[in-house]
Amino acid sequence: MGFATSTMSYTTWQVLAGPLPDHREDLLDGLIRGRIGGIDVDVGRDRAGGFAIFDDPLETGFVEATVFFDPLVLFCFRMDKLTVPASTLKLYIRKRLNENLAATRRERMPRAEREELIEQVRHDLLRKAIPAIAAYDVVWDTASGRLRLFSTSAAVREEFVARCREYLGLELRGLDTVGVLEARLDERELIEAFHLLPFRFGTGGGLADGEEEA
Repeated sequence: MGFATSTMSYTTWQVLAGPLPDHREDLLDGLIRGRIGGIDVDVGRDRAGGFAIFDDPLETGFVEATVFFDPLVLFCFRMDKLTVPASTLKLYIRKRLNENLAATRRERMPRAEREELIEQVRHDLLRKAIPAIAAYDVVWDTASGRLRLFSTSAAVREEFVARCREYLGLELRGLDTVGVLEARLDERELIEAFHLLPFRFGTGGGLADGEEEA
């Protein structure tokens, strides 16, 4: 989760534009429209992402009392994924293959048919699977305009920012090294500054000893 458990691994953005402070109902509506939903295996999906309640990620009934804690706005971002263990998939494929060969009185199955059978077995197992749920706290301090997602995963950050833009109308600027430099330097100065940066720099994470937040 992160914030509630004092985890120091997070990504910070500056909120440049959005519905607050004047349009709370718009934010609630966006959270509802962008909330986590089911995984539609029938259209080829094995994962889903969306918003959920801060202190109960299994719930998505957003109301003011569960979101607004002035000056903080609290919710969480959930990523659900369906998986089938490789060993389990292998056993079910072998069983289905043997059943098919016995029923059709064949010794071998053409490659294309075999691949179709494998995909059908995987599909059937995914429909029965319970998704693995990962929930990441989101803390938006409206007084400072800073929003934190308690994750530093690139995939999670990308999905989160896209969903915030689409459903919440948020324009976010990263408060990582790159984001701060882009906001304060012109193009020439930015290029020069990039040459001075260490090989690795990220968009989140805890603060090192003695380091101050940008």
